[in-house]
Amino acid sequence: MASMTRKLWDLEQQVKAQTDEILSKDQKIAALEDLVQTLQQHSAEVTLQRQEELEVMCVQLQRQVGEMERFLSDYGLQWVGEPMDQEDSESKTVSEDGERDWMTARKFWKPGDSLAPPEVDFDRLLASLKDLSELVVEGDTQVTPVPGGARLCTLEPIPLKVYRNGIMMFDGPFQPFYDPSTQRCLRDILDGFFPSELQRLYPNGVPFKVSDLRNQVYLEDGLDPFPGEGRVVGRQRMRKALDRVEEHPGSRMTAEKFLNRLPKCVIRQGEVIDIRGPIRDTLQNCCPLPARIQEIVVETPTLAAERERSQESPNTPAPPLSMLRIKSENGEQVFLLMMQPDNTIGDVRALLSQARAMDASAFEIFSTFPPTLYQDDALTLQAAGLVPKAALLLRSRRDPKSSLNFSSGPCPGPGPSPGPSPQ
Repeated sequence: MASMTRKLWDLEQQVKAQTDEILSKDQKIAALEDLVQTLQQHSAEVTLQRQEELEVMCVQLQRQVGEMERFLSDYGLQWVGEPMDQEDSESKTVSEDGERDWMTARKFWKPGDSLAPPEVDFDRLLASLKDLSELVVEGDTQVTPVPGGARLCTLEPIPLKVYRNGIMMFDGPFQPFYDPSTQRCLRDILDGFFPSELQRLYPNGVPFKVSDLRNQVYLEDGLDPFPGEGRVVGRQRMRKALDRVEEHPGSRMTAEKFLNRLPKCVIRQGEVIDIRGPIRDTLQNCCPLPARIQEIVVETPTLAAERERSQESPNTPAPPLSMLRIKSENGEQVFLLMMQPDNTIGDVRALLSQARAMDASAFEIFSTFPPTLYQDDALTLQAAGLVPKAALLLRSRRDPKSSLNFSSGPCPGPGPSPGPSPQ
């Protein structure tokens, strides 16, 4: 009996110990389950947060692309890029005889390939030049600066000679096909645009007088071609061409020309941001610049409405506007006004009077090309030809007899400021 009692007591102690161990393991399992559940919730939250960040980033990129497209459209431009995979596939396209198909690959030849690049389609180039020349109205005129002022001149066709190894505009210099600037010029022409290098001199386009000399090779060095078989070293040719461009007095871009290629200001998130000012201040230390003209953005109802529209619905297209650039009497200030086409001259006069803190009857608004004095306050900007943009001047009010050489009606033609380039 004593032995059986001892064995029962040992068994009871063993069962108790196993029960305590099972309870301890149950607690550890419960703790691990809670930890797994917490980690799953955290992982779901991180995944959701990352997804939201990607969505926000996608919206920002779409908005940025929309702003860039609107910026280009303000200057009459349109993005015509191609996908990278398409460019890669096109760059690998080779015809059966081993030569690249220029119409498919759209790649220019590299220095040293040959004397005459087979990729240049001369027939298509001449046809594109003819189409561009037909876009310009025959007898069209353009304001040309002359010493002491400016005058209207009839557009004369630009002489353009097409050689086997390059082109020549005006009287030179010769532009070989391997030069990057020549490639950009040909790309513009073949895409149906006027060359960008002529935009400053001919903003509305210009006709071309083409001489087809595709069977002739222009001798860049003034020497006869080597009669035997040889090879062309493209790098030396490129270096000589660059040296000749640097020696040309009109090829160097000044700081002022560089600033004129930049936009004056842009609207970003409802704010007018000055572009040229900070860059001008940076270049002031190293480049001689003329005296800076103070540009003043006048707060107009149209500007406030456009700012509100860009904040609430930035993806909607911008309505037709009239951008006025009005220079003060002494030329030291320029007032920038964003107006509606149905606004009147009186509205412009009132805004200028408020911005300058002076009586509206103390100054007159006029333009020089053609000479026009805007006296009718009820005349709309659309009827006056001041849409989409115009450059005007201010002067102190004069005696009526001294203003007889100005017309007081809407100016004929497209307005005092030429519109966007056909490019």
